[in-house]
Amino acid sequence: MATRVRDLPITEEGLWLEAPLLREARLGRHVWVIVREGEIRILPAEEDWGKVLDDLAGCLGEEPVQNYDFNLKIGGLYETR
Repeated sequence: MATRVRDLPITEEGLWLEAPLLREARLGRHVWVIVREGEIRILPAEEDWGKVLDDLAGCLGEEPVQNYDFNLKIGGLYETR
């Protein structure tokens, strides 16, 4: 599915996501809403999103670099081989 950007207004009542938009995203009838500073994610509840979130932990740079192993050889400060 191609990424499409929608400009949705936020009213006094909040943000309204219409059913066709949710169906287009194939979210299903139950969703998880994950809130972080500057970001809200809506994920289908049918998946094991706890595991997915654990797999994605630190992708925003909140983990030390030592937690990542890309099998790269470091040759200098800005060089990988």
